[in-house]
Amino acid sequence: MATPAERIESIRANGLSWKGPLTMEQYIAREDFLIQQDMVKDGWMTCWVLVDRRLRPDERPILSSCESIAKRAFLAYQGNIETVVTHGIGSVFCPPEHRGRGYAKRMIIELSKILDTWQQERGAGQGHPQCLFSVLYSDIGKSFYAAHGWHPYASSHFTLAPEAFGTAAINGSANGNGSSSGNGSVRITKGVDMSIVKDMSREDVLRYMCSEPVMEQHKQKLKDASKVSSKAIAAFPPDFAHMSWHWARDEFYSQILRPEKGETHVKGAAVPSRKVFMTWNRKYGATSKDCTLYILRTQYEEPSSPAERQGVVEALAAILRRARVEAHEWNVDHVQIWNPSALVKEAILIADPDAAEIHREKDSIPCLKWDGDKFGYGENVDWMWNERYGWC
Repeated sequence: MATPAERIESIRANGLSWKGPLTMEQYIAREDFLIQQDMVKDGWMTCWVLVDRRLRPDERPILSSCESIAKRAFLAYQGNIETVVTHGIGSVFCPPEHRGRGYAKRMIIELSKILDTWQQERGAGQGHPQCLFSVLYSDIGKSFYAAHGWHPYASSHFTLAPEAFGTAAINGSANGNGSSSGNGSVRITKGVDMSIVKDMSREDVLRYMCSEPVMEQHKQKLKDASKVSSKAIAAFPPDFAHMSWHWARDEFYSQILRPEKGETHVKGAAVPSRKVFMTWNRKYGATSKDCTLYILRTQYEEPSSPAERQGVVEALAAILRRARVEAHEWNVDHVQIWNPSALVKEAILIADPDAAEIHREKDSIPCLKWDGDKFGYGENVDWMWNERYGWC
């Protein structure tokens, strides 16, 4: 585990490649800001370094580094569900001068052993003696991490273009107290009724998507799904801590790179009357092409009739059009939505007929290492709600 000084040194090292449009000091400030967020504060995030233990701390070269986040997750199997502590691994980095010597591989092997029992005492009840699964998002393809137990899962997304303003009014906020952004208008598109869309604030997302009753509904869905599946089902709760962590990244960048826009009040959009919701954030990269509005999470109730299905598709399409408008307002290159369902895919092509589906083979590949088979949870696991909000 890194000392505080070694943590900063590792941030400076990876910042040379990852800081994007920020200065180095801003990049370090970003990391210090993010570690204070609810999802990771109080020791839930750990910085790891590969070093020669014979050398003195803070004086030894850092051969490779990464971070792990202890995260609560849902695990359902044969009709039962529990909350477990798992780990998300990120920021894996090897300085250029140390590459080609197997240091990143050695670090991952050693870290895997440590994470088997790391912070399991934070689990609900008595917890488990060993971590049942862990995840990471590979930016170096699928084979390296698969060789060490982290196998790739679905990694497709759709890209939608920004949408310029026109004349169709956006009807306020989801709670009826807010106002639409910009000049409050978007282009009318055939088959997309923008008047039904409401902007969502942080409070709206908490109410509609992240409240305790909503989390209980999600757990029930996982339990029901596990009754008819031969596999265990794992999912990260789409809770307010996850969303807030992503928003914090957005807000930090926005105040530096888009100060003229003010605070980022709009956190998503909804059609509450049809129980359809999406929340999003922005990611800023080194170039304009690297700037993305990510749909973090899509929530809707499965329709039970053709009429309900049509209503849900129309609502999803209208919200996606609103996301395109938001991307245009903030000068973001595109909208991206991960692993959409068949219903959402239909809505995407209504919202933007030119939207392209991309199957990622190198970047942001969701990978999961499953050890639940050692404890009676079956040989395989399905990853439910494999959406952007789970990325770390």
